[in-house]
Amino acid sequence: MTDAEIYAALARIEKDKELKNELLRLSQYEIEHAEFWKQVANEAGIDVSGIKHSRFAVLFSTFIRRVLGLGFLVKLRESSEVDAIRKYGNLIRNKALGPYTDRLREILLDEVSHEEVFKEEASRFEAFIDNIRDAMYGMSDGLVEVLAAVAGLAPVVANPPMLITLAGLIVGTAGTLSMAVGAYMSTKAQRDIRETMLSKIDIELENLDIEDRTRRVKDALNKMGIGEKTASEIAPSLSTDVDISKRITEVSEVGLSKEALENPGKSALYTGIFYLIGALLVIVPFPLLGHVIGNVGSLYISIVLVALAQAISGLLTAISGSGRIVHTMAMNIALSLGAAAATYTIGTVAHQLLHIAIT
Repeated sequence: MTDAEIYAALARIEKDKELKNELLRLSQYEIEHAEFWKQVANEAGIDVSGIKHSRFAVLFSTFIRRVLGLGFLVKLRESSEVDAIRKYGNLIRNKALGPYTDRLREILLDEVSHEEVFKEEASRFEAFIDNIRDAMYGMSDGLVEVLAAVAGLAPVVANPPMLITLAGLIVGTAGTLSMAVGAYMSTKAQRDIRETMLSKIDIELENLDIEDRTRRVKDALNKMGIGEKTASEIAPSLSTDVDISKRITEVSEVGLSKEALENPGKSALYTGIFYLIGALLVIVPFPLLGHVIGNVGSLYISIVLVALAQAISGLLTAISGSGRIVHTMAMNIALSLGAAAATYTIGTVAHQLLHIAIT
């Protein structure tokens, strides 16, 4: 019922006429699914007349659609769609509802059609995710490392807060350069290895005769899980086109094609810039508020900012892989705050037991 209301609400604000009609169609599908389950519940003696749709879920979905776009919303809802498909599949496989098995299969196909409708929007968002994955990695590192550094200094540095600010900037600048260089070198080395392998495959397939190229393509298909008989039947027709032969063999032997190779410069740029953003997010409360609430008070503000930033980072990471959103967000926050707590404890022990202080 909630899904039906969500799709109807999205249709009301959608400007693309074709997509609007698709959303209305999906809404009708969900209404029919709800009626089916209501029938099953009534036959089982379960009263579902008091169940209403979630207004919060509808408002939240339309808000996300307006602010972050349909692609983001699709990826956000994808894990629940996958879960629904899996549950329907298990019910059908086990014939759990007996005479309703055929109807369940129809509903399952309806759920699969949801993905087809949003495939283009989801692919656009996945391209966006590919661009910001390095950014999230860099920002997360900046948040954790600089927060850990300033947390260790907060109980030791008495005054002024600018000392912690300076220390944070030094750590942040060093980390930015280190992360950018590391990202570039790592991506460049991986790209060079893959380019060499892909180039070797291209040269070999361009110069093989049709029989040897067919054998190479058949082997590639076998590696991709296609049976010996089927691979033997389709390999000859695929092998007549050298470009198709290359692509199949590249994906089989290297795991990707040339188009999917990462850009080292872009990886370094995103990683470095967002590491610095994460570092500055941690540092900024000290020069702005340190003289009013002190170093420890500023640290608390930094912790809140880090928790928010890591929650967003975890959200993007989870939906890019259709993972568990709440679990990933909670883990990101816990790891960041755990590192800060450890270094804060070290700083406190140094201050209290060893009488170390910086003034």
